[in-house]
Amino acid sequence: MGQQTNTAFQQLLIIKALRENFLQLVVRHVVEAEMGSHYIVSPPFDLVGCFKDSKKTMPLIFVLSAGADPTDYLVKLARDFEYEERLHFISLGQGQGQKAENLIQMGRESGDWVCLQNCHLAASWMPTLERIQEMQDPDQIDDMYRLWLTSMPSPSFPVPVLQGGIKITNEPPKGLRANLSRTFQDISTEIYEGCSKSREYKKLLYALAFFHAAILERRKFGPIGWNVPYEWMDGDFQVSREQVAMYLESQPGVPWITLKYIIAEVNYGGRVTDDKDVRLISAFLKRYFNEGVLEDGYKLSPLDAYTCPNEGSLEEVREHVRKLPMDEDPQVFGLHPNAQITAQTEAARQFLGIILSVQPRIASGAAIRPEDLVAQMAEAFLGRVPKVMNRKEAGRIGVQSTLVTLGRAIKGFVVMSAQLEDMYNAFLLQKLPPNWGEVAYPCLKPLNSWLTDFEERIAFMARWLHKGPPVSFWVPCFYFPQGFMTCAKQVHARKTKIPIDDLVFWQEPTNGTDPMGCKRPEDGVNVHGFFLQGAGWDVETVKMVESEKAVLFKELPITWIQVVEEAVYSNVSKQPGRYTCPLYKTSLRKGTLATTGHSTNFVCYFHLPSDVEDQGHWVRRGVALLCMLDD
Repeated sequence: MGQQTNTAFQQLLIIKALRENFLQLVVRHVVEAEMGSHYIVSPPFDLVGCFKDSKKTMPLIFVLSAGADPTDYLVKLARDFEYEERLHFISLGQGQGQKAENLIQMGRESGDWVCLQNCHLAASWMPTLERIQEMQDPDQIDDMYRLWLTSMPSPSFPVPVLQGGIKITNEPPKGLRANLSRTFQDISTEIYEGCSKSREYKKLLYALAFFHAAILERRKFGPIGWNVPYEWMDGDFQVSREQVAMYLESQPGVPWITLKYIIAEVNYGGRVTDDKDVRLISAFLKRYFNEGVLEDGYKLSPLDAYTCPNEGSLEEVREHVRKLPMDEDPQVFGLHPNAQITAQTEAARQFLGIILSVQPRIASGAAIRPEDLVAQMAEAFLGRVPKVMNRKEAGRIGVQSTLVTLGRAIKGFVVMSAQLEDMYNAFLLQKLPPNWGEVAYPCLKPLNSWLTDFEERIAFMARWLHKGPPVSFWVPCFYFPQGFMTCAKQVHARKTKIPIDDLVFWQEPTNGTDPMGCKRPEDGVNVHGFFLQGAGWDVETVKMVESEKAVLFKELPITWIQVVEEAVYSNVSKQPGRYTCPLYKTSLRKGTLATTGHSTNFVCYFHLPSDVEDQGHWVRRGVALLCMLDD
């Protein structure tokens, strides 16, 4: 298995089978070995070169990415060419189409530059842009005229315009060190030395820059980093920097509470839509904005390499940043080292999904034909459909009927509709067919695992139907878990004659792991089937602990859910050492915002015991309960 006996591609296959999370690192090695290092290194951003290669009829298109804003670079280019007064911007949106058209016409006649920003937000006007470009007459256009377009990747962007233009992209720097380096390169000496409280300002400025870089880089860890990957910009940092200087100048001391609220809740929090992320960003800033940061050598993370620099010159701070590690540990962002495995595995699966989606669907040689493979799968699945759900559930999700129809369509007995073709392609990719997914419960499992899970849900319901209520309920098997929780509350309300609005849930995990062998509680219900992500669980002490190495999920033991009055809840919820842990249906965590103010993926909170005094530690860890895993 050494490098001497295996090619780069053979090594890739071995890594895929044994350590999928390292797949992308090995892919880079394969590309370098087969095609050269030129294809694995991003070229430098050269806007001057792009401009010199362009023509008056050729648009220059900025393909935007999260966190990257080319506006400053374009303004600098215009300044260098003494065109700053002749560069015109317009942000596209509702009602801006005619203004943009007039601006283009004016630019063509006068030789000015026109920049249409955010084309992806004006999908209805894109055909007009395509027509304007197709009908242009080079003889009627000034030689110095240039049309600049900015857009996120969008299917509405006109293909002819894209093909006929120069495509430019400038991805934001990747990595904490690169982010910090760019931030302090953009800060001038006048700004850095521009506050009378020099020590406090310089310390807080570095802490703010570190916070800005950390929350951006935390996005790469997926849902365990942020439920929603927000697009914070350099403008958020600049406004916060100016406010830090303003409050330091106007207040006798450092107004910690004010600064933390303004930065976490307003400047950065203004972009945050998920209430769990609001809680996280406040806990995150608390690590950097406190009295300790004013002391020399204050650690901004559990790792020794990341400290706040001593008061000094701007060049000394830049040198401090250059000495930071190139590859950062997840602990820098408040996460457990296991988060790296989660992020790498998810990236690898997305990469493989894209590769599979562009593969040909035609078999060659002696290989089994795709249509035969799908027909075999449909027949096998049909045999596994539980008899108990042949009528109602089959009619709802359409499992049986669509499987039969797909088999007939493959044989040519019925027309292969668009819906059946989507189902056919999903079977080849081992994904849940869209027509099933539209009416089924949320699930990220591959097709075979989904069907196994589906069978287990039906079996649980059948046992309940024939043998009566179980001693412990498998809550994740319900389509709408919140409904079960409400029912438990209603049962207690009827039993005790207490209004249901005065009742709340309180969870007490047990050390039992056998759902069949536990005792039925007199009040409340026993539940099981939840998985803890971001933390471990000690069955003996019945408390949350740090995750074990390479153990990404831990099944929570049987938990007794009590229904208590609000007065009782107010007392017990104030006990130290309880982490308010969100429960989600899937590992995606995010969903659409419901009328309750929560995501549709969110079920409820569990109050889990822990020895850690600062519960913000678990918030920064991204700890949550999941109803199911992805495999």
